[in-house]
Amino acid sequence: MEVSAHSFTVNHASRRSEVWRWYWRAWATPAGLWRIHVLLGFSCAFIFTLLRNSKSFDFGIFIVAAAIYTLAFIALLPLWPQIRFKSAVRSLTINAQGLTTSIGKIFREYLKANPKDKAAKGLLADIESGNLHIHIHDGPPPQQ
Repeated sequence: MEVSAHSFTVNHASRRSEVWRWYWRAWATPAGLWRIHVLLGFSCAFIFTLLRNSKSFDFGIFIVAAAIYTLAFIALLPLWPQIRFKSAVRSLTINAQGLTTSIGKIFREYLKANPKDKAAKGLLADIESGNLHIHIHDGPPPQQ
């Protein structure tokens, strides 16, 4: 983290191994992603079994289809975060002018402070003291 002249900047770059580790940690928790994989697998198996023979429900075919579909989802769904992964450096800067982020060459301002706007001035006023406090509120700025 860089701090310079009442400006705070945090730079971070992720690796594919971190995304992979996060995914499997999120998958393995008791209320994790595994429930989505099982739900999708059983839903597809149910539809497959009904479409195969709409007159009677064959439970044996359902179990086999559920196992195949669930294993397919467990194998294929982790690929999406890996495909969408960008290894570019991410940057967050907070200063008296506002809050900006960047990922590689993509740059965006989320909050542009207007010195005449008391709400925005109060939002970023603590930067000048050398401490970073972000206050987000819907009402008027708190009285000091």
